[in-house]
Amino acid sequence: MLQEYASARSRAPNAWQATTRLSSFKALLADACRDVCAAQGVSLETSDRAVTRAFFAWTQVLESAESHRHRNARDYYQFLCGALLAELLRHHAVHTLPSVESGAARRSGPTGDAIAQWWPEGYALTHFCVDLVRKVIAQECGEIVAAGAKLGNIKVWQSLRENLLEEPSIAIAYFDDFMGVAPNWRNPCFVGERAAARH
Repeated sequence: MLQEYASARSRAPNAWQATTRLSSFKALLADACRDVCAAQGVSLETSDRAVTRAFFAWTQVLESAESHRHRNARDYYQFLCGALLAELLRHHAVHTLPSVESGAARRSGPTGDAIAQWWPEGYALTHFCVDLVRKVIAQECGEIVAAGAKLGNIKVWQSLRENLLEEPSIAIAYFDDFMGVAPNWRNPCFVGERAAARH
């Protein structure tokens, strides 16, 4: 079983390497948005210029957090995927397109679907980063992580969207909360103040 798992990991494309290259990152994000459009009946489009700005802002965070990788690799990737979400939201990397078909195709489920209809951009970007952190931690750390119940709680999403207007980096704390990691609500963008860094 372990040999099969290791073999599957070695055959899978390296998610972290793809994420840290601009061209492949753009392709990954565009694919994720298309998947959300198909599944949720919304119309989304990435902004090439905004994605590029968000990506290069994020690479600066990546470089400054490098020392944390040696202390706690799992939390390093968790933090950076949260920081990526914050930059994508800050730069409005994804926007909704008006569509006459989307009204007929909309679903009205009580959790995920309702969130996708209410805030398609945030839903797509957050789920992109959730999928990314799961893949990266599995490949780089050999651990399985999963989002918790808060990912389906629209009240938490409403709080996230409201607080983003005041401080975009708060998305890091909400992302941690979605993934069951203790959030740093006061200074979410400082990797050295994370609970994992302090231990």
